[in-house]
Amino acid sequence: MHCVTTLDYPDYDALLNAVPTTVFVLKVGADGLPRYVMMNQAGLELVKLRSEDVVGKTAFEIYGGTMGERALKKHLDIIAAAEPVTYLAVIPFPKRALDLRTTLTPVFGADGSVSHLIGFSLDVTSERERDEALELTKMAKEKAEEASSAKERFLANMSHEIRTPMNGILGMSELIRETALTPEQKLYSDTIYGSANALLGIVNDVLDFSKIQAEKIKLQTEPFSLFQVITEVTTLLSTRSEGKGLELRVDYGSTVPRGFVGDEMRMRQVLTNLIGNAIKFTDVGHIVVSVTHNPQVATFPLIVSVADTGVGIAPDARQGIFSAFEQVDDPSSNREDGTGLGLAISQALMECMGGLISVDSVLGEGSVFSMQLNLPLADGTDVPSLEQTIEAPQAINVVSDPEVEEGLEAKTIAYGIVSQSLEGHKILIAEDNRTNQLVVGKMLGPTGAELQFVSDGKQAIEAYKSGNCDLILMDLLMPVLGGLEATRQIRAFEKDMARPACKIIALTANAQPSDTAACLDAGMDDFLSKPFRKGDLLSVIANQSGSSPNLC
Repeated sequence: MHCVTTLDYPDYDALLNAVPTTVFVLKVGADGLPRYVMMNQAGLELVKLRSEDVVGKTAFEIYGGTMGERALKKHLDIIAAAEPVTYLAVIPFPKRALDLRTTLTPVFGADGSVSHLIGFSLDVTSERERDEALELTKMAKEKAEEASSAKERFLANMSHEIRTPMNGILGMSELIRETALTPEQKLYSDTIYGSANALLGIVNDVLDFSKIQAEKIKLQTEPFSLFQVITEVTTLLSTRSEGKGLELRVDYGSTVPRGFVGDEMRMRQVLTNLIGNAIKFTDVGHIVVSVTHNPQVATFPLIVSVADTGVGIAPDARQGIFSAFEQVDDPSSNREDGTGLGLAISQALMECMGGLISVDSVLGEGSVFSMQLNLPLADGTDVPSLEQTIEAPQAINVVSDPEVEEGLEAKTIAYGIVSQSLEGHKILIAEDNRTNQLVVGKMLGPTGAELQFVSDGKQAIEAYKSGNCDLILMDLLMPVLGGLEATRQIRAFEKDMARPACKIIALTANAQPSDTAACLDAGMDDFLSKPFRKGDLLSVIANQSGSSPNLC
């Protein structure tokens, strides 16, 4: 048996050319300079050179300039060190730089000196480009997040700055409407009040759309009465439908469950938008809100539909109406303007809830918008009754269920209690805006409560310490000391003095959910966002007073 102990290959160049990676050899000459004696085919193709361009030349003679000087110095340094070295070599080309991870290994002669250098190179350009792409992506992501954060801060600040004067406009116009007015004066005050509410709706739409874009919408999952939500929304909007001579009906079948688990506020928001649009684009006829529930349907057993006999929507415009800032193009009609965000927000909220919203329409005959959902049923004991959740008096034109009318009577009864029972109570109001001080003063004046106003958090603390009060209405952003820190100091004072905790309600133009959480964390008992109505203010005070003669 023949045992092979040596490499018996007639053509070493052919052998090295079969290697798919770059291999090259340099020989150290008598002058001490390393010159290339071979480079395999893979290497020549990589650096785009011919064999005659390389063999017998130093790196400086091949590449020239600064790059050639660096390459030759690297070779000489390795010879001097007499140790293998791995380094990154960059070869520039007109459209692309080539990155080579190269390892040079010295080969020693009989006298112990370095006689040759054997090199191996790998093209790592794609790795460098990938790393650069990742870095660019990271930088772009950071810039996008920074821009999103700046946008969020801007919108929050603008919301605060708009809501503060809006509170004055809405509050004073509401108070004017309660006085004896001539028909012309009533028209003017109603116009101011309606326009201010429209502006507030636009502000809320822009904030909601911004949150959805930033994927910062957080849904609540709590038991709620869908029947109650529909009742209250249709009641609220009935004034608009009556004003246009439209019939507004609710078709909530007796077999349809009342209670579901989901986000009551967002359901209310979508319903308000759909019913409001139906009223807006309907001049003659009716709007019907219907609810069906089929437990046999696995995907979307719950369907809430809003049908109208309005202008309808052309087939080619149906998908566009769910896009941001898009509106139905009806130049022949004199419609009130809007942001064009309502349906885009409604669709996004439905998707967040795991549902969808669809439209079926015939131009000139009307439209049907359907909310399709799969909400879990709520335990009947967890769902508040119609009477327990009533907040303000309204009147609905036509409904299909007598329970709604009973609920409306309960609304009126509940509202009548709110404006009483403050006689003899002392309320401290910490508010730096003079207009808002006037609004709160006029709203609470008829209740018989004793009112004391201060302009900053420090004054609020001093006023509270010097004289007992039953309730504090606290703004958040004030000079000298803000409402949050003032509340913390009041709570610390009460603890040190073993004093009962006074009820503190935030009255602020900061309307973000995080603001509510911050208020509660600071020790406040409730939160009311500006602009607020008189009924809202009286209701939150009544909620905190309970049945006790003292609010604290």
